Amino acid sequence: MKNTLKLRLLDYIAKRNKNIDSAFTLVELIVVVVIIGILSSIAVPAFRNASDKARQKEASTLIATYVKASQAYFTEFGSAAQNAQHLSEYIQITGCDKATTTECASLAPKAITSGGDWNAPSGAFKIKMTYGSNQTRFVADPTGSPKGRGVTGCYNNQTGASKVIDATSEGTPNTPSC
Repeated sequence: MKNTLKLRLLDYIAKRNKNIDSAFTLVELIVVVVIIGILSSIAVPAFRNASDKARQKEASTLIATYVKASQAYFTEFGSAAQNAQHLSEYIQITGCDKATTTECASLAPKAITSGGDWNAPSGAFKIKMTYGSNQTRFVADPTGSPKGRGVTGCYNNQTGASKVIDATSEGTPNTPSC
């Protein structure tokens, strides 16, 4: 019986030594951690950039819709759209009372029927509508921190030209001349 116990103990120690030899060294673990760090330093900015562009698409779609509605208003009435009430003849403008995405996520969007300033339904942009020099202009200024990329657009009721411009860097792009 003692011999079998000794044999089992020796067998256990032999297997245990094999497992120790097959473990990773500290240098190997450090190399893996460094590689993961390098890959994450490349990936994180790319994901942030994609997130900013996705948010900007919301504003770009809204501004393009507002520009088309102001063009339709001018075509039907012969005068420029100058506020949300004029645009609401063709589209339903919805917005959020708050100017943050976290607060607007839990609030139901409300209909905007007057004025020239409102928040996007997501709360990520402050929309401003102005009129002057035969042009109806729209600016979607990011409200978040850090600032995202804004969008501007315009419709010229003399020439019929319209533009929507997405900012290529943080902040609001220059208002175009149509």
